[in-house]
Amino acid sequence: MLKRKSAVVAALILAVGSGTLLAPGVAYADYEHCDALGNCYWVVEKPGTGGGDNGGGGDNGGGAGKGCSYEGQTVPCVVDEFGVWDGSCYVKRVPPPPGGRTDGYWSIRTCGIYGGVPSQTAATWSPDPPAGILPSYQELAQRAIAQMNLDGPDIGIAPQTSGAGLVGLPIWLWNRVSPSTWGPITRTAAVPGRSVAATARAQKIVWSMGDGNSVTCTKPGTPFRPSYGNKRSPDCGYDGYRHPSSTQAGGRYTVTATTTWLITWSGGGGNTGSQSIELSSTTTIDIDELQVITS
Repeated sequence: MLKRKSAVVAALILAVGSGTLLAPGVAYADYEHCDALGNCYWVVEKPGTGGGDNGGGGDNGGGAGKGCSYEGQTVPCVVDEFGVWDGSCYVKRVPPPPGGRTDGYWSIRTCGIYGGVPSQTAATWSPDPPAGILPSYQELAQRAIAQMNLDGPDIGIAPQTSGAGLVGLPIWLWNRVSPSTWGPITRTAAVPGRSVAATARAQKIVWSMGDGNSVTCTKPGTPFRPSYGNKRSPDCGYDGYRHPSSTQAGGRYTVTATTTWLITWSGGGGNTGSQSIELSSTTTIDIDELQVITS
């Protein structure tokens, strides 16, 4: 769940008359404000103070106290109704239109409100944030997660898929551990002025054995060695099948292993979040019926 700093936005009294926008308040970038669409930007109510008590705008840096201008005239950097000043127009992020792309950014530009004729463009899409609008911390977290290339389990199983087991004998299950199959793995996504670090750790693996039963393991499991004989796995195994795999379509049981990953992330200003994802891998196993020979 995304947490954001609370900010009281400076009230800007706007009036449109004879085609001119009047904005008596001057705003400088100083503290962060995030709206319901995920737009996050810096605002200050006191001209020229710059940076407040966070030393220049925290992780957003750079813009604190500089203010915004147009042809030598000081203008508000942020107007909630119109968005963020990009040097000539205000740019505001908007929701995707019906049937529009859900990746990237949709925005509208409002121009001509200083010494011109006010006009507003139709919503346009771009793959990157429009000028002045930073991606939200949650969006950066998703970018960091995409860099991880997380996988389902790298399945180890005994008896091996090239051999056959017997009804009633224990099955060993394990995941060949790597950063992408068990973690931890950390990646960072950043844009100028904002970054998020995300870390993924596997929490458990649920092994669906193909006969209606399942096993949940909170450890990767122990690889089988022939010297273990018919012992049970100490930390991740199945007690055994009751019927041969000849009863299944294709003559083999399909084993599906699903890893539950917990991903936590953090950014500047106490913004944090977490999410779980599940990734699966499959294999098959041959189980023969124990033959009893009598004389």
